[in-house]
Amino acid sequence: MELTKQQIKITKGIAILFMLLLYLFCTKNYQDLYTPILFIKGIPLVYYLALFGDCCVAIYCFCSGYGLLISYKKDRECYFKNNLIRIGKLYINYWIILIIFVVILGPLLGKANSYPGSLKDFILTFTGIDPAYNGAWWFFTTYIFLVLSSSIINKAIIKHNSLLVIVISFGFYIISYIQRIKGILVFENWMFSWIVRQVALWGTSQFPFIIGAVFLKENIYSKIYNISYKLKYKNLLGVFTIIVMIIAHGIIETLFVAVFTGVIFICAFNIIDKPKWVNNLLDYLGNHSTNMWLIHMFFYMIYFKDLVYGAKYSVLIFVWLLVLCIASSYVVNFVYKLIIKLINNLNLKNINYVNSN
Repeated sequence: MELTKQQIKITKGIAILFMLLLYLFCTKNYQDLYTPILFIKGIPLVYYLALFGDCCVAIYCFCSGYGLLISYKKDRECYFKNNLIRIGKLYINYWIILIIFVVILGPLLGKANSYPGSLKDFILTFTGIDPAYNGAWWFFTTYIFLVLSSSIINKAIIKHNSLLVIVISFGFYIISYIQRIKGILVFENWMFSWIVRQVALWGTSQFPFIIGAVFLKENIYSKIYNISYKLKYKNLLGVFTIIVMIIAHGIIETLFVAVFTGVIFICAFNIIDKPKWVNNLLDYLGNHSTNMWLIHMFFYMIYFKDLVYGAKYSVLIFVWLLVLCIASSYVVNFVYKLIIKLINNLNLKNINYVNSN
């Protein structure tokens, strides 16, 4: 019983909810932002829920590694070509959001000096080499590198012992994490600095990505599911596991453990039997997850901070940001479909022209 395509999408829906929680409420300086309702020793309860949300990137990387190995096994010959198409479609999505929220909204809202700002910033962002404007866009470049390097990763995973691959990956994760957080290597040269930063970001992301692929190769989730399926209180066990992780992460407040909490959460969450409406809701959010990732920071931090936090209470703030992001996502999807339709029509005309000659 491996993870299905729908389960992967639902899990990505959870990841985006965690991301919103993380960015909205993972701060102890809440006085000027919102009014907490519940506290634990003077700290808002929502802070600990938001802190647990730092596993959002790890969850997304796990799902990507898992899904891309499935694609690799199905069609190795077209795998690289399909990945280029996947990246191309992501770029179209990204450019639409860049134009709407930076090129159009920036000047309209009186922030043209920064949005779009200099030509250099715009070009580096447009190409995805070094995105500016939105702090959450760092993962755009990292994700592209993960996808482009996934052929090599998948070959290594299939060919070599899984434990050996995990150990090597974890070692690189530790080195990358130290560089990312501590900044041991510092260069004044922009190119060297960029390379080191991208290697560190890729290094911290490749570990959950590889774990996802190894899970598929070794049928690890199936084994966990088969064991849990025999348990009378498997739903209770799954919920209990998640609660324990939230408490443990509240005690150990370090991003280093996000990979482990993310992977355990994926297993615990997916073995829980959920109402159909919950699965449908998360599946719906999964459809909008990419746009929400690329959009949300423009609302809660850059342009409309007072509007978002004006809801006052954490639940209302969270729902309000969710509504704003989804509404924007529909606009982006509308433009995206028009562009894809135009591209398809142009390709069809070219094919017809070649055939006629």
